[in-house]
Amino acid sequence: MILSNLKSKSSSIVLSATLLLSPLTVIMPNLNHPVLAQSNQINLLNQGKGTWSLGRTKPMNITSASVTIGTDNKAQITLFLSDHRTVRLDGDFSRQSATQGRINLTNSGMADAQGSLLLEYKRDNTISLLNGQGTLDGQNFRTIFRGNQTSSKPENTPNLNIQQSGEGLFTLQSRPNQNITSVFVSVDSQQKARVSLIFQNGNSFNFEGRQTQKDAYSIRIQVDRSGMADATGFFTVELGAGNSINNLIGQGTLDGQNFLANFR
Repeated sequence: MILSNLKSKSSSIVLSATLLLSPLTVIMPNLNHPVLAQSNQINLLNQGKGTWSLGRTKPMNITSASVTIGTDNKAQITLFLSDHRTVRLDGDFSRQSATQGRINLTNSGMADAQGSLLLEYKRDNTISLLNGQGTLDGQNFRTIFRGNQTSSKPENTPNLNIQQSGEGLFTLQSRPNQNITSVFVSVDSQQKARVSLIFQNGNSFNFEGRQTQKDAYSIRIQVDRSGMADATGFFTVELGAGNSINNLIGQGTLDGQNFLANFR
């Protein structure tokens, strides 16, 4: 399992490499009203409260959670912890009702995982309950998460939350190329933006900045801070029908090294 350590640093850009224990990055603001990015999969994204316990370590608070279920019933779960780390779990989804099912775990990125999670969600794509237990790399885990049950925001809200699977490539001068399998894009009402890139091997990078341009077809995000790294750059997100992502491109520097990203 792989963990992402994300620490804010003023006047820098964004990027945090994940450590051993989980992979995903953090998308904290305004997760209460996610956008379905693709009609052929289920995307659930929600703030709430919960706990994550692994082995003998101190239980951690969960602040938000994400679940993606593809047409092949492959599920990807991401738990966002209060210390800005993330936990990723993958498995097979078995539907029990229109808004309930069980996820039988198969792995966590490159780590072994076994067990099952009960998933309950609402028709507005918010998570009601995520509850389960199992083993991760030979250690017992236990988790429970309840999503905030708040009313949906008006359709004209300036907030944007998109979660989408697809294909892409991320290159950083000093590291091997990484295949991108999904992205998160979030913009709040103050134009604060986050872009998270999730890789095939379970790792992820997180970028933070501000939305500087927007029209009917695209947004531009200027990256201005990161975890431990100094960087500058931008992302341009070309939007499709239903606020899906047609294309995402990014470029800049991280600790003086060039990076490029392309996803569709």
